[in-house]
Amino acid sequence: MKQAFAIVAIVAIILAAAVLIMTNNGTENEDGYFYAIYTDSEKNLNVIDVCESHYENGTATVLSHKYRSADGPSGIDPFWSFDDKTGVGPFDAFYAAINISDDTPLYTKDDSKEKRLSSSAGRIAYRLDPSDLTRTMNGYAYSYDLYNIMLMIPTVYWTSEKVVADRIEGNLVEGQEYNVLYMSSKASYKVPGKDAVTGMVPYAHSAGTVPGENDFTTNVYPYLGIGVYESYVTEQSDCVAPGLLVSQRDRIPASGHDVDSFKVFADALTPAKGPGIQSDYQQWNFYQWTLYKMMCYTVMGSKNSQIMIGAGYTEENGCSARTGSTDSLGFMGVSSSTVTSHGSIQSGAGKTAAKLFIENGWGSLNEFLGDTFVIGPTHDGQILHTGNSLGGRELIDSQDQPSTERRWADVFASGEPQRIIAKTSADAETWDMPLSSDANRDSYSDPDFPGDIANSSKSGVSSVTVGGRWDNTHFAGVAFACAGYGIDLANQYRGARLVYLYAE
Repeated sequence: MKQAFAIVAIVAIILAAAVLIMTNNGTENEDGYFYAIYTDSEKNLNVIDVCESHYENGTATVLSHKYRSADGPSGIDPFWSFDDKTGVGPFDAFYAAINISDDTPLYTKDDSKEKRLSSSAGRIAYRLDPSDLTRTMNGYAYSYDLYNIMLMIPTVYWTSEKVVADRIEGNLVEGQEYNVLYMSSKASYKVPGKDAVTGMVPYAHSAGTVPGENDFTTNVYPYLGIGVYESYVTEQSDCVAPGLLVSQRDRIPASGHDVDSFKVFADALTPAKGPGIQSDYQQWNFYQWTLYKMMCYTVMGSKNSQIMIGAGYTEENGCSARTGSTDSLGFMGVSSSTVTSHGSIQSGAGKTAAKLFIENGWGSLNEFLGDTFVIGPTHDGQILHTGNSLGGRELIDSQDQPSTERRWADVFASGEPQRIIAKTSADAETWDMPLSSDANRDSYSDPDFPGDIANSSKSGVSSVTVGGRWDNTHFAGVAFACAGYGIDLANQYRGARLVYLYAE
């Protein structure tokens, strides 16, 4: 009996220790990361330096220089690669296949080789091989038309400030002022030898439930999923229900719908059910798109996606790109050939799909931002409104989103509709929002500048689309932002990107 009690006591101690290790908020068993992007102090355009810290054996490392060593993909620091064994990359992101439906006989052929992690709608079925998204981490093929393929990003917190370098360090010059953007897996982070950065906010991972208000504190989600592909709307002939906004390979991306119609298609998806905060699908909003840009800039050490990664699907193409040609590229690159939505096969610069975390973040289709619009009587008084409503809100007939109280870029001052971004916001909530532009046609070839355009409406309420379309050449890119058309716009050039606030 005493021996039995002793065994029970030992087990209890082990379990208690395990719980303590998992929940300890002290310094001994912490983990996480911290990234810092330094930009010029005046315009917030030129990425001067990128640094990172992470925990090793429970201790934060000193800031390490991870800036690009050259222009182009070969100049990106190998540190930013995804791990082949764990499938985890920068920002602790990973790729996943998420069940569209609850368990049905359609799924059994997948289960015969690898048991799904979950058989419920809205939950992760497989973690995917980042170097080949057609296979799971265990190397098995799966039926891609039964899942949403997403880049899953654990909660990211960020803030910004101006700093003056107190010494020469990396690319920083002593006495020089810089804007700096901090991003972390924690709301506060202490780097050895520096003051703790506190008060960081999970803008992209939060969702409000009160109409007309933003809420970045009440509902904070452990994961944000961004659709790897431009969205497709399922049809009657598909194996899942029709009218669903999905992220799948080998699809013709949906276009010709207005921003509210895309919302309806996203709402038709079934999210994971459970206690506590509820998971939900939506179009990506301003904050989620901003996080995507931040992730790209961190890895590239630049704001110019076309110089650093490649032209993408942007050069005098006649239609959008069929999805999936970048699946075997890893997390970045340009495909050797791409099938167009019309069925032809293309190759060459500007004719093929590009990938940086997600496919065609620039080129192919302009993508609507949900919960976002620009309003103003004239081009010189337009204000950005952006929300973070759970599931997103309809915009066409009811513009009750909060105002950022920040002016959208005045790009029509010279009468030119396409003008290069010349200044962006350095404030945390609206970081990288275009504030002004100019007619410098050379900056698209300079890795120190975005090279992308900002476009605004002359009057009224305008939708916001991002990324740049199939024929925008150098005016497309990660930073491209267009508010040049009415809120009810629907045409062949505009599509959507699915996101998923995941509470698991």
